Amino acid sequence: MVTEEGKKKQAALQAEIAKRVAGYKREQEQLLGELASVGVHIDMVNRLPMVPTKDYVQAIPILARHLRKTYSEATLESLARTLATQEAKQYWDELVEMYRSNRNRVREGSGDFTMGLAAAVAAACPPGRLDELIELVRDTELPHRVLLLTPLRKRRGKDPKIAQLIDELRHDPALAKEINSWKILSKQATSRTH
Repeated sequence: MVTEEGKKKQAALQAEIAKRVAGYKREQEQLLGELASVGVHIDMVNRLPMVPTKDYVQAIPILARHLRKTYSEATLESLARTLATQEAKQYWDELVEMYRSNRNRVREGSGDFTMGLAAAVAAACPPGRLDELIELVRDTELPHRVLLLTPLRKRRGKDPKIAQLIDELRHDPALAKEINSWKILSKQATSRTH
């Protein structure tokens, strides 16, 4: 049973959420109109990362353009996460530049723009640019580097160079927990020395 104090806290939380959502919708009016003009009908962009990319691929240029505008941290994170797809690979250089230039960004409110950028950089990485992604993973000054591991994890069983890199990164304090949680592939089991 919820106490009166619990009900008040719950009501205050719901009011705060409603206020935040209304703010997102207000700041996104122009963006939502542009998305609707290409057939993407949503009530706020923060929901778009939960939609399959095939349902909004035609809107990727609009989303990439709006990523450079001034929005709340949560909206910027959502915009970046909408670009966490191979269909956004033509924007990879821009995403990397934004990720690097926002490395010391101070978060304001809910959301984390640099986290969204890290996810976008990893997912949109063109196959021929893995060496550059590896440079980013090794840059200990970048936030959320663990998110950059996804494309490497997928290729570690196919590429001995990446398998060796993963073994090296296994000792990086920011990456060790994630890497050590991965299943050891049979090829790795024989090559590991520790």
